[in-house]
Amino acid sequence: MKLIGRCRIVLVEPAEGGNLGSACRALMNCGFGPPGLVRPFIDNWPEARKMAVHAAGLVERVERFDSLAQAVAGTHWVVGVSGRSRKHPERKPPIGPADLVAGLAALPDGARAALVFGPERTGLTNAQLGRCQDVLCLPTSADCPSLNLAHAVLVVAWTVRMAALAGGADQAARPTAAVPSSALASTAELDGLIGHARHTLGAIGYLDGQNPRLVLDEIRKVFSRARLSLRETRMFRGMFHRMDVWMSTRAAQPTPKQVGGQHGGDSEGAK
Repeated sequence: MKLIGRCRIVLVEPAEGGNLGSACRALMNCGFGPPGLVRPFIDNWPEARKMAVHAAGLVERVERFDSLAQAVAGTHWVVGVSGRSRKHPERKPPIGPADLVAGLAALPDGARAALVFGPERTGLTNAQLGRCQDVLCLPTSADCPSLNLAHAVLVVAWTVRMAALAGGADQAARPTAAVPSSALASTAELDGLIGHARHTLGAIGYLDGQNPRLVLDEIRKVFSRARLSLRETRMFRGMFHRMDVWMSTRAAQPTPKQVGGQHGGDSEGAK
């Protein structure tokens, strides 16, 4: 099914083997493939296989990543799943299940989305949510808002499956990208642009030295909403490069290439 094929499920730092196994079973129930795991802390893999029941093959085929940036690098839309209240939700208003379905339906052919779930005890951190273009909040009861990890995976996967069975969603709810997926900037390319922005804007004193991520998250949100093409991403990096060159010749400020090559955009670690 087209909508399901556009999704990559990512579990960040899962710790319970039973939760992983149950999540894999839920994914197989809904027609999904194995999830990607970012720095898993699971030590009870037999329990994961046991809880997966007939989906133990998915447990065996999980992909492991050292960072969230690596896990979402080949995708074009990153959605963090979080029920945790945030200090400034207006900076990135949460979306609901209908918005998720509409966004998936509006992705150009070949483009993929990463649906990111946080650790069982803490959920996604602010830094990890900052790497996401959107934050999905499931409409649970205020009396008991948090969901078990495997339950959250099931709800999201089932929502996508039901939309796929119904033939997708109204694409008018989210504008279709004006470029084919082959030209659309990937998350990794957007990370490179954000990393370059961090270097250049930090050099001119625009960023808060104590919390540069605050502005960088806003910049990421703007660029993500614009759905930049690869050509447009390179254009912005060219602008930043010219600023770097100007500073290096007039203020003894080294360019990114001079201080260690092309920036990879590791804004995840910015504090």
